[in-house]
Amino acid sequence: MEQVIAKKYARALFNAAKENGNIEKYYDELKGILNMLKNKQIYKIITNRGIYLKQKMNFVDAILEGYDREVINFLKLIISKHRESIFDEIFNEYNKLYMDYKGIINAILISAHPLDSDTLERIKNRLESNFNKKVYINSTVDESILGGLKILIGNKVIDGSIKGKLDTLLKNLVTAS
Repeated sequence: MEQVIAKKYARALFNAAKENGNIEKYYDELKGILNMLKNKQIYKIITNRGIYLKQKMNFVDAILEGYDREVINFLKLIISKHRESIFDEIFNEYNKLYMDYKGIINAILISAHPLDSDTLERIKNRLESNFNKKVYINSTVDESILGGLKILIGNKVIDGSIKGKLDTLLKNLVTAS
C-alpha cells in the first residue's frame, strides 16, 4: 500500500518538474531532504505528532531556505498528510522516474572474486549495448557463487554463476526423476 502511495506522490512531483523543466533540480533537492531526514533530531521534529503543524511548516521553511518553492510545498503536503515516514520510498520512486527519463539503469554485478577495471568496463559496454541505456555498475563480491557472474538489473537477473548453473542442473535432475 505504501509503495502505491509513494508512486503517486513521486509521479505527481515528477510531472510538475517536467512541466517546469526542473527534473534535475528537484532530484537534487529531494536527495538533500533525504539526507536531512537521516538526522535523527530533524526526523523527530518532523514526525512528532505532538508538535503543531504550523510549527513544523515554519521549521521546514527554515531548514529548506533556498530550495524551490514547489519542493518545499511538496514536503509540507507529505507532512500534513502524515506521510513523512515514507519519504525515502517517495524519493526511490522519483529516482526510478528520473533514471528512466535520463536513460540510465543501475546494475549490481556479483562475482566470486574482485574484477579489474578493464573487465568491468567491457561488461558495462556490453550491457549499454544490449539495453541502449547508460549503465552504472555496483560491483560486489560473493564467494558463494563459486565462479562466473550474476547481474541484477531492476527485477531482471542474469545468472551466469557456477552456483546458478549447478542449481538449475539439480532442479532438472529432480524433475526428470
